Amino acid sequence: MMIDTATGMRPGERYAVENLERTPNFSGFFLDGKYYLGPELMTAVGWLEGQTFIYDELDATGEPVFPDRVAGTLENLTLVLTDGTRLQLHPVPVHVPEDSPGVMQAKGKLHGKTVVITGASSGIGRAAAHAFAEQSTRLVLAARDEKALEEVVEECAARGAEAIAVKTDVTQGDQMRALAEQAAAFGNGRIDIWINNAGVGAVGSFEDTPLEAHEQVLQTDLLGYLRGAHVVWPYFKAQHRGILINTLSLGSWVAQPYAVAYSASKYGLRGLTEALRGELTDYPDIHVCDIYPAVMDTPGFRDGGNFTGHELTPPPPVYDPHKVAQAMVACALQPRDSTTVGSAATVARVAHFLLPGFARLSGWLTRLGLERSQRAATSAGNLYTPASGERRVEGGWRQTRRTPYGMVAIGAALLVGGVVVARKYSARHK
Repeated sequence: MMIDTATGMRPGERYAVENLERTPNFSGFFLDGKYYLGPELMTAVGWLEGQTFIYDELDATGEPVFPDRVAGTLENLTLVLTDGTRLQLHPVPVHVPEDSPGVMQAKGKLHGKTVVITGASSGIGRAAAHAFAEQSTRLVLAARDEKALEEVVEECAARGAEAIAVKTDVTQGDQMRALAEQAAAFGNGRIDIWINNAGVGAVGSFEDTPLEAHEQVLQTDLLGYLRGAHVVWPYFKAQHRGILINTLSLGSWVAQPYAVAYSASKYGLRGLTEALRGELTDYPDIHVCDIYPAVMDTPGFRDGGNFTGHELTPPPPVYDPHKVAQAMVACALQPRDSTTVGSAATVARVAHFLLPGFARLSGWLTRLGLERSQRAATSAGNLYTPASGERRVEGGWRQTRRTPYGMVAIGAALLVGGVVVARKYSARHK
């Protein structure tokens, strides 16, 4: 990204913002025209368009803190906020090693790589598009919502990436084959990274959820991933290299009562990915990477099928979906079989091993939570058609932008107590 000389910044140097009382807290730093919150340099949360500072911060309701995400302007190392407040930028004396992720980005370790992302219109998929755009990749963005995809293409272009939108329904084999063909054409015959991410959900008791809804979840969340792997496999084999990244869930380890088809799909994906790895003994440079997120702050709970008769809210703790996007980029840079995102997902995996019957307690807690929530009309949501309304990364479920780690500790305590309760329950009912 070219830096406007009027900003006063120079390439390769970091700049911190002098925070003042009663002003927004800018705790990160600028580097090469982008604004990062942490030293990992995986995902920028702000960037410069000329002298205009675009800062992608959301409030507790999921709305931008700054109108149109314009935080202010930069001139001579002075940040003038939209309300007129002037903040000074100072150079940060931090040496960036030659092999750091940020330098690899500038040199282009992923530069020019062709990356396909399904479910790119919102949530984790949209966050992933932004993260890979920061890596200067060639992005092929797929989803059913063509209008939303075009918005993401523009967002990626603003981050310095080439991107195209391909309207795709992952439940349709012919559309998935067409997606792979268009991706290969865009990538000059190559597909380097394929991210299976599109997903839907249907919440409700097993019998109250229509059979068609169960089937649609499986078609999308399980068979959609299989279709993605199947259409990209010939390209990977011909290239003798490639990275398949699959978004799974903590539900891959702990069954989700009142989301039976979702649980079936996530458990099935573990088998799919492990079996695929078993066929790659002669292809050491083809990798299958699983991402296991905890509950993420995405629109999924609002957009999915709801057959409970009650409002749905995600159980805490709820995490930033950008963390999943960062994990995907990390897998692209250095592939690994399994990555867990969010401490609660680790707790869930422990529960899976400690007490296979933990689903009984989970079911009881879920039913209790539903009974206490407000009544709501049943709806198929986005099962068969794209969700209506504005598409975005966040769902607005978090009270703050930071992960509520205190809730993780509480969850761990509940887990220990739940193990004891569930064991006593099981003992009485043998």
